Amino acid sequence: EVMVLFCLITALMHLYYEARFAARQAGALVLPVICATVGFILWYSLDRQAHEIQPLIPALQSWWMKIHVPANFVGYGSFALAAMLGVGELLVLKGWLKDRLPSAEVLDEMMYKAISVGFLFFTIATILGAMWAADAWGGYWSWDPKETWALIVWLNYAAWLHIRLVKGWRGAPLAWWSVGGLLVTTFAFLGVNMFLSGLHSYGGL
Repeated sequence: EVMVLFCLITALMHLYYEARFAARQAGALVLPVICATVGFILWYSLDRQAHEIQPLIPALQSWWMKIHVPANFVGYGSFALAAMLGVGELLVLKGWLKDRLPSAEVLDEMMYKAISVGFLFFTIATILGAMWAADAWGGYWSWDPKETWALIVWLNYAAWLHIRLVKGWRGAPLAWWSVGGLLVTTFAFLGVNMFLSGLHSYGGL
């Protein structure tokens, strides 16, 4: 369900910014993320029997989940959209697909807006997660791998915004950074569950 939510949020975010910036040609940029996510859902459902409904463990049977998870996925969807816009900007700057995509300046502004929204919601989700942890486990922070990587994601985009707003960076460096940021975010969401263990191991793949 959370992956479906990710697809929905990413698509809605894209449609909003596409309409706001009159950048209808940018539609193809978000499709690779959605297609990859759908492919993952199909693999996970068929190969890992995820289609079978399992009861939630007690720690997840909480109203915190109903606000923490959606806020997180607004952040994830925004960061994924920003990465694809970064790819588009890099293609335009290289002179590829220049006639099929909006200008580099428009893509850069869309990327900035997407990361700003994603950072806001990811910050809210992190705070909510800490409050949920205190309620469930008696402490706000335990340096669990999931928490640690969430902090890494937050610091990554905080630095991105700082560099843009304070240092005035634009163009290719921040576009590459947004693409790399999606890799960091993907590991925080999927890689931690697959390769590391901790209090969040119930989410293992």
